[in-house]
Amino acid sequence: MTTSTCIHIVPALPPQSDDLGEYALNLALHLRQLCGIQSRFIVCDPTWNGPVKLDGFPVRCLRIRNEAGIWGLLAAAKEKRTTVLLHYAGTGYSTLGIPVWLYQGIKSWLDERMVLAAASDRQFCTVFHELWEPCAKPWISRFYLWRLQRSIVQGFHLRSKVSVTSTRCMKNLLDRIQPNKTLCLPNPSLLPILDRPKPNLRPNKGLRVGIFGEQGSRVATIKAHTNLIRTMHNKNLLASAMLLGKGSQTAKMGREDAQLLEKCIPSQRIDVRAAESPGDASRLFGRADIYLSHSSGQLACKSSAFMAALAIGCPSVLCDGGNAEPLSEGEHFIASNDSPRSVNRFEEMAITGHLARISTTARLWYEGHADWKVIARQYWDAICQETLYDGERLINKEPRHSLQTQIVEAGAAPVAAC
Repeated sequence: MTTSTCIHIVPALPPQSDDLGEYALNLALHLRQLCGIQSRFIVCDPTWNGPVKLDGFPVRCLRIRNEAGIWGLLAAAKEKRTTVLLHYAGTGYSTLGIPVWLYQGIKSWLDERMVLAAASDRQFCTVFHELWEPCAKPWISRFYLWRLQRSIVQGFHLRSKVSVTSTRCMKNLLDRIQPNKTLCLPNPSLLPILDRPKPNLRPNKGLRVGIFGEQGSRVATIKAHTNLIRTMHNKNLLASAMLLGKGSQTAKMGREDAQLLEKCIPSQRIDVRAAESPGDASRLFGRADIYLSHSSGQLACKSSAFMAALAIGCPSVLCDGGNAEPLSEGEHFIASNDSPRSVNRFEEMAITGHLARISTTARLWYEGHADWKVIARQYWDAICQETLYDGERLINKEPRHSLQTQIVEAGAAPVAAC
């Protein structure tokens, strides 16, 4: 089967969306441009008040988050050769991260398709942006929540023709549920790649440090690299530090990130910027010579901000370099855990010109492995054309246990919605 239509299920879409909606919209745009795939969207947030068409894609919004609602929108689809692509993070569809209604609605639709012998022209796949958060303390509620979260992830994975995720860690967890059906793809940059001003990678002129993301992310980054920022200032390696966020206030007063940064460097070296659009964010981000992140190497391919830094050729500093495959520390990024030894190592790399080499190598890797054109082709091959994973289609098999049974076995009361 060659897919002609893709139905994306998302929590929300721009401009009132999180990263899941932006990822899905970018994917749809590139599938249409490169492969001729037409997309439609189902928005699962009843409060979303966006347009009925976005960039030429039809959009339907759930009125109520329940099993019947999602089943009804899927059952109303009349297109032949359709792939339903669920963009999944549990908390995007449920406060507690256990959207049983979503699982039951999709399961009912899939079961009906089997009864009507229509599975040959319809298929279901899941993009797992998040899985679950393990907890080993049975005396707190999160211990039971993660087991329920895992049960729902297991149900979606077993019913997916192909699952997609962004890190090797998440792929390994999915492989334990069902191997040989998970595609590991890095999350591309969600910012448009604009022409970047020539970076200043000569430390004698001072480096412009970029700290990008939501408020919580910026605060975590400053805490993770306090010693590095302070040392760069004391040794005249720092020209400025830019705090960049989406539509955030530009005043320093009352901002936790700015207050933390002022403990490391003088206030006059702090540049607070607000980005009102992705293009504006990309332009401002392009001014940075170094990007600091609180992410670990293990989560590097999951971070769209880190990927944006690679895409524009901005050398990045992560908290550690372990388990970063397919990336390599010292080749695609620098690791610094803020210890004196790691800070001295960064200083030496900056002085000896290693930043320019990392900038070039990282950008070449991004263009060959994580650019949207590359990612869209991977989706086309694995999901639309079925040139990968052409063995037994487990979408047609029932899991060994029902979700309800798994919830009971997890030691919690059954969820009423089941």
